[in-house]
Amino acid sequence: MMKKTKIICSIGPSTQSWENFKGLVEAGMNVARINFSHATLEERKLDESLVLRAREELGAPIAILYDTKGPDLRTCTFDGDYIELVEGSTIRIVEEDLKDKGTSQAISFNYRNIVKDLKVGMSVLLDDGFYKLVVESVESDGVTCRIINGGTIKSRRGVCIPGIKLDIPFVSEQDKEDIKYACEMDGDYLALSFVNSAEDVREVRNLCATYGKPNMIIISKVETQYAMDNLQEIVDASDYIMIARGDLGIETGVENLPLYSQMMIDACHASGKGVIMATQMMTSMKNNIRPTNAEVTDVGNAILRGCDAIMTSDETTMGKYPVETIQMMNTICGKVEKITKYNLDEYKLLGTEIHNTIAKCSVESTKELPVKAIVTSTSTGKTALDISSLRPDAHIVALVPNEKVARTLALKWGVYTKVVNVSDDSDEIAKEGLKVAKEMMNLNTGDIVTIVGGVPDEAHTNFMKIEQI
Repeated sequence: MMKKTKIICSIGPSTQSWENFKGLVEAGMNVARINFSHATLEERKLDESLVLRAREELGAPIAILYDTKGPDLRTCTFDGDYIELVEGSTIRIVEEDLKDKGTSQAISFNYRNIVKDLKVGMSVLLDDGFYKLVVESVESDGVTCRIINGGTIKSRRGVCIPGIKLDIPFVSEQDKEDIKYACEMDGDYLALSFVNSAEDVREVRNLCATYGKPNMIIISKVETQYAMDNLQEIVDASDYIMIARGDLGIETGVENLPLYSQMMIDACHASGKGVIMATQMMTSMKNNIRPTNAEVTDVGNAILRGCDAIMTSDETTMGKYPVETIQMMNTICGKVEKITKYNLDEYKLLGTEIHNTIAKCSVESTKELPVKAIVTSTSTGKTALDISSLRPDAHIVALVPNEKVARTLALKWGVYTKVVNVSDDSDEIAKEGLKVAKEMMNLNTGDIVTIVGGVPDEAHTNFMKIEQI
């Protein structure tokens, strides 16, 4: 089944065997996420080798999304990798770097100076806010906290201290090395953690240009109130917005997530930018073969709202049922998309150039006729992106000149690609387009296809045809 909503899978121990990785691809994964916050160099190489094998053996244009660590606050590594937080007991947060010696008596953070900002009564939230500590006393070398709710917590979990903004550079030296790595590895997408302003995005774009990737596709993760306050400028500076609900909910309050999520979706649709829904979408499937009804509805709502992609985290890095998770998400996509129609007035393309007008007309054709597919010949992918941004009532088949362009479209709603030799003749483009569409979409005699493209002498899409097979 060719779903329209794309799926990003975070890769980790549960999916680093070929059997499980192949299972993800066959279940519907479009993009593999490599998280710099957790993946060691050896793990990155392993993940990349799995992607390459999937491309070569399965013919799947799986793209790679590298995700930066960003200026995030995390716990130290624990002795034995886990500690037990006992409800009602106390634990110390110390300025000293405990490295890998954190215990249930004392832990440290990766930014040790932040401890000086902690005051009596402040809350410290650990691991996506699942564990809450409250500062009871302040000492010269740290603070003592009461554990409000306990449980087992793994090393290097995220930390949120509501109301405190980290006074550190947006791009650390480690992030610079990671961004350089992503560029040198010809990564397809780069996600930026804890973006707070358009300047943060521009700083990374300049770094990517320095490292030889001026056209790197940038995904800004909105995770703070500061980012929400600067939302439109971040949208304008980015290619995609990721609705990173974990840290955003912790910092701003989970009750704000429905409103903030819709604000981000609306801003992206109105600006012709991509949008990704992330965090805890199928989290119960870490341990259960079946998702909750609420999770199924959450995935369905992301599709109904016109998100380009949905993303897994722990479900496919540490979960017991990673392949089943993607199978379920894929099934939900198929069921919901089958009956979903999008309102063209909600989706905008900025500018009034010829190619924009043709993109709009091609989408209109799917609203007025039973068009089975829009076929576009595109050397850069731009035309397919424009058509997708308007959410036609048909799949988009993009004829592209190489695998790299194909992967830049892997995240975009409704777009499927075929690498072909680009023709300079509109009739040849139409002929090839119909052939590919019939193969990919299993079309029959009498089906209608809309074809758009441009000839190499022109710098933009300049024709549209409606053909009946």
